[in-house]
Amino acid sequence: MSLSDCSAVSSHSFQLAAKRGFDILASAAALVFLSPLFLLVSLAVKLDSRGPIFCVQLEYSYNRQKLFVLKFRCSTASHPETRIGHYLIRSGLDQLPMLINVLRGEMSIVGPRAYLAPPPLPVDERLSQILRRSTLKAGLLGWEVRDSHTHTAGPKIRRQIDDDVYFINNWSLLLDAKILLMALFSRTSYVLH
Repeated sequence: MSLSDCSAVSSHSFQLAAKRGFDILASAAALVFLSPLFLLVSLAVKLDSRGPIFCVQLEYSYNRQKLFVLKFRCSTASHPETRIGHYLIRSGLDQLPMLINVLRGEMSIVGPRAYLAPPPLPVDERLSQILRRSTLKAGLLGWEVRDSHTHTAGPKIRRQIDDDVYFINNWSLLLDAKILLMALFSRTSYVLH
């Protein structure tokens, strides 16, 4: 390994450590700041229907590993969507408990998306190769935030793959910061994940 290769690896390791540090601080601060909202939503979920306040949803991270994502419960055995669940899903509030996944190191604030089924890797070998060598965790936010600023054409799954490929190929702390700013100052309400 050449000196320049060692320097690149060292820089990448530093950026990943800084990213993890930011994830810990941001998720912990958000959980404290949003604790009154968590309490209100928890109470609303409990009063709206019987069952637990949270549910665990199986998703798949960038490297096809199972990811157990924590969310506010929005359904029951007899109803695919409760009354409060309807509003939680449309506002994105159902996904706030994923901050706990971030704090535990299972996800990141910014990263490639998590999929409800294993990513269609055989369909896109380019994505397969990139995801296999990526060290980035699935994120609450990703490059798809730009869709609130520009409208991209093409099938949804194609855009999702293109977004993840772009993010992984171009990842830096600066790109993370850009995505956070785009999400914060979006002209439209942006639902996490």
